[in-house]
Amino acid sequence: MVVPITSTSQETIQSEVNFMSDRARIALSISTRSNGTAPTLATYRGFMLGFEALAADRDLGVPLDWVLLDDHGDTRQSALLAETVVADPRFVGVVGPMGSSEAFANAPIFSAGGLLQVSPCASHPDLCRKGYQTFHRLVANEETQGGALARLAINQLQARKVAVVHDSDAFGVSVADNFCSAFESIGGSVSTRVSISKTATEFENLAQEVAASDPETVFFGVHATEGLLVSAAIRATGCSVPFLGTDGLKTSFFLGGGDPGQEAVHTHTGADFRRLESARSFRERYVAAYPEDSTYSPEAYDSVMMIGEALKQAGSVSRPQVLEAFADLTPYQGITGTVSFDEVGERVDAPVSWYRVARQDGERVMNYQGVVV
Repeated sequence: MVVPITSTSQETIQSEVNFMSDRARIALSISTRSNGTAPTLATYRGFMLGFEALAADRDLGVPLDWVLLDDHGDTRQSALLAETVVADPRFVGVVGPMGSSEAFANAPIFSAGGLLQVSPCASHPDLCRKGYQTFHRLVANEETQGGALARLAINQLQARKVAVVHDSDAFGVSVADNFCSAFESIGGSVSTRVSISKTATEFENLAQEVAASDPETVFFGVHATEGLLVSAAIRATGCSVPFLGTDGLKTSFFLGGGDPGQEAVHTHTGADFRRLESARSFRERYVAAYPEDSTYSPEAYDSVMMIGEALKQAGSVSRPQVLEAFADLTPYQGITGTVSFDEVGERVDAPVSWYRVARQDGERVMNYQGVVV
């Protein structure tokens, strides 16, 4: 059963306080934007496949509900929703959020409430350095990814001068900071660095500044919507150098960038379920129900399955016992591979893969190149 809790349904929260008290709950923390709904998100879909498997597990020991926490990207609502969840003893774990800004808002609240939290992809380095006792993540942080991107720029793109474009949120600033630091430490220079505000709708001046700096590569630390617009604007100036970015760009960045003959390279800190034997069954179920673009759906699946396994091993809905059982799970054999965490919740040996991206017959083609070394 699902009980939706969103930033616009506080009455729903209150009305559910005494509902089905014999059931445990897992929350899914996400942020839909004005142009999307929860079921369109790959992380939502991966979570759903995992929850359905848990709900059918007769050995779980307790009936299970899941609750949607949608803050719509408003960190104030992230905190308010977290406070509501912590106050309800039926909650045994949280999957998410996906973004670092939202995680900074709700992780301290979940930590104070002793509630297990596993994020599929929130990657700001400081999330595991703030002393949050219950926060874990399944991907490499932005310090690791920034270093990998810098090495790609130098070793694969032979770029020594790079223009940097990034969003102004926690993700964008952090990944740009870490890229610039790593790039300059191995001999590169930044020709210009520009930040995109959340309210920006016009990118011509930014594009002109980037092109005028005469870069050998343009690095993007942006999300998909902004990536679509700003990459197209930069290509429109006649700038034809390779584009380099993170998996936050998703599909629109490369298709929106214009010329399919120009090179685009990106990293990915999540599992590529096309390549993992451990994800074969999951992939078959996923593609039978959804389009194959599946960014972080395997991590969302493993997140909810690990919480469910901890609940099963604990034999209790007590949060301290679930946390203790979760700590004893690792190494855990998930569909994303072997999962272990260090003492601060970082995934041990989290890989960063990279891809060359092209357009073929109107479709995006990601050509896997391997793990960045």
